[in-house]
Order: sequence, then structure tokens, then C-alpha cells
Amino acid sequence: MAGTIRERSPGHFELRAYNVATDRQVTKTYKHPSKLQGVGIKEAKRRLAKLVDDVAAGKYGVKTDPEEIVTLSKLLDEWIAHGESRGRSPNTLHGYRSKLARIKAGPLGDVEVRRLTTRTIDRWYNELLAEGMSPATLMHHHRIIRAALNQAKKWKYIPVNPAEDVDLTPGQRPEMHVPTLDQARALVLRAAKTASPDLGPILLFGMLTGMRRGELCGVQWSDINWDTSRVTVRRSVWQIRSSWGLKDPKTHQVRTIALDPVGVSVLTARKARAESDADQAGVPLSADAFVWSASPDGLSPRTPNSLTRAFHRLCKTMEEEALVADPPRVESWPFRFHDLRHLSATEMVGQGMDPRTVATRLGHANPSVTLAVYAHAVDARDRDAAAGLGRALGA
Repeated sequence: MAGTIRERSPGHFELRAYNVATDRQVTKTYKHPSKLQGVGIKEAKRRLAKLVDDVAAGKYGVKTDPEEIVTLSKLLDEWIAHGESRGRSPNTLHGYRSKLARIKAGPLGDVEVRRLTTRTIDRWYNELLAEGMSPATLMHHHRIIRAALNQAKKWKYIPVNPAEDVDLTPGQRPEMHVPTLDQARALVLRAAKTASPDLGPILLFGMLTGMRRGELCGVQWSDINWDTSRVTVRRSVWQIRSSWGLKDPKTHQVRTIALDPVGVSVLTARKARAESDADQAGVPLSADAFVWSASPDGLSPRTPNSLTRAFHRLCKTMEEEALVADPPRVESWPFRFHDLRHLSATEMVGQGMDPRTVATRLGHANPSVTLAVYAHAVDARDRDAAAGLGRALGA
């Protein structure tokens, strides 16, 4: 159900209530005693609200079928199913579902979407903040509700999206912990001494290319162009618990990344080892084998979660070994695997590479994303530029 008001002439209002699903409508007029433009709009809105309710109740022969009543919970179920049918990432859908349960169990879950207002959404958000939900988490919930209601608008369930006007302040971006170059080298060297011989090369290759964790796992030998020293990012590995699969890269952007001699040498050494393992196992190493694979035939990739666990253990090892050193040192290695990508981006920006090139290598859909995330590196570069100009032009 929906309704509109049109002031046909000063004080003369046309009220229209209509059923979006059936395209049936009821029109009434209201004349305010005053003939001044805009006067009487408050009463006209009150009468329109009653007309909409009367039409929904069937008073004018336009009764809403109970099966057509769409609550927020029902909409969220339809929205997530729609996203799944359109090929949304399994990891993304898994993240959505973990938040949908809380939204559906809340006070708005059983409310018809046509009755949702910006005010009711704002009130619930205030309750969540009062209960201790962080602004960043609330923003995640809001994005889901806003996207679902936007789809409801496209499906003609509602004429406008009430979540669009919600005044929500984004939470502060978490502090970024980026390893220094010395720390990065130390991680690579220590990784070579672990039980996973390929961990060091994977870390180094990730730093050199800025690939996401799943993209690294998804690289196949057929993606390497040895003549031009380039690697094409065509796919990413997703993982939910013990299940994994392949998907397009984030933002669906297939991209090609240039490799320096160090990157090429990493792949050359890895290829020699892969061929040796396949030969010893008596299996062929196909062109579609994954570069980082624990199986001799290379047909199953290293999974993203295994990289996360291995990197976490490595950082803990670095802290523990510092404590037992002579003399003991207290060191913090608060890094995630994703921080290696931040290192790559920060270094590129710091060296003066233009944002569009950095965005292309990272797979950002828009350079503005790159500038927003790595503003600290841009600011540092800006200070260097100012100092350089001062030296050149100063007296």
C-alpha cells in the first residue's frame, strides 16, 4: 500500500491511496477552509493515512491479501535468496546471514515494510547503541536494511526507502597496523624455518603484488605470463568452515599485475618445486594447477583460512622468540595476513605512484577508495612534496 498528496489548488488536496501489487487505487479530495497555498497540509496527511489504512482493510474493495503482506523478516529472506540467485559471493552471503538473525529477531522484524518509517528505524538504532553496539557494527546492520529496502522499492513493495534518510554517523575506521619493511623481511625469513616451506614465498609474493588472501590462493600456473612477467588475477578462493570454492575477484575485476625480478624468481622456484613434487608422485602438473597447493597434482588450492592460521602462528612465534632472546625483548606483532596488502599499498603510495595505478594493482573499483583507505600514506607523501618544494624554492 502507498499514498500520495497533490494540492490541485490552494487549500484543495487530492488524496490517493493505491495497492502497488494490484495497481488499484482510491482517490478522495479534501478542501480546507483557508484558500492559502500549503495551509491544511497537516490535516490532509492525517486523512491520507486513514485512507491508506481503510483501503488496506478492504473498505473500498481493495483488501490486501495476507499473503501479500511483506514484513521486514520476509523481505530479508527474499533479498538474501535474490542475492544468492544473482551469484553473490558465498562469503558475503554468510556474513549477511549472521546479521540477519539479529535484525529479524528485533522489534522491526514483524513490521510490514510499508509501515516502516525513518523514525522507527532511528529509534531502534538508538536502542542498539544504548545496549552497547558499536557504531561500526550498527553501520553493517544498516547497510543490509538499506539494501533490502532498496530492493523492496524496486519490487514495488514500497514507494520510497525509509532507510535512506536515517542519520547514521559511520564508526571510526579501525587503526591500521602496517608492518615496517624490516618487520616484513623478518616475517619472510622466519616463515622459511616453519613446517610450511611455502609460507615465506607466499608472504613475499603477497607483499609484492598486493593480492587479497583469496586471490593469492586462486592463482593458477595458466595465469602466469612468463614472457611479459605478469600475473592475471582471474579468480578468488572462498571458504566457509571446511567448504571452499572459486569465485570472481572482488568487484568482479579481472586485472593483470606486473612482476619485478624478485616476484618472477619466487614463482620460478615455486614452479621447480611443484614439478619435482608431481614427478615424485607420478602425476602430471597441469597448466590449471594452483600455484600454492599442498597436493602433488596442484588441483586443490591452499585455503584462505589455512593462510590466516599460519600467519597468526608466525606472529605469535615472533613475539615469543623475542621474549626468550638474550637480552629479552618485548615486541608486538599485531598483524593480520591482510596487513601485508596494506604494506604493499602504503609503499606504492609512499613512493609516489599515482592512485589510479595503485587502485588497478589492488583491484579497487575506484581510486577514491584507495585514497580514502591509505590517506595516511598520501599525507606523508604530501609532506615530502612540501619539504621538497621548500628546499627547491627557499632562499
